[in-house]
Amino acid sequence: MITIDGKEYDEAKFSSELRNYITARQEVVVSKTRLMVEMEKTDVLTKYYNEKIVELLKTESDGFQSAEKTEE
Repeated sequence: MITIDGKEYDEAKFSSELRNYITARQEVVVSKTRLMVEMEKTDVLTKYYNEKIVELLKTESDGFQSAEKTEE
């Protein structure tokens, strides 16, 4: 049994075309979930690297400032 729009159906009675559409939709939903998890991972990693960049810029900024003065 499968529920679609609140109504239960016997999948065994579906045509092969309808079963294929249902399967394809299920695969799309799984793929979307997987991609959302990957986006969460990239958000976490982006935040981590942004923090590291800011941290290193603070420690290395003295060297940048003296180089800028030399160029003028």
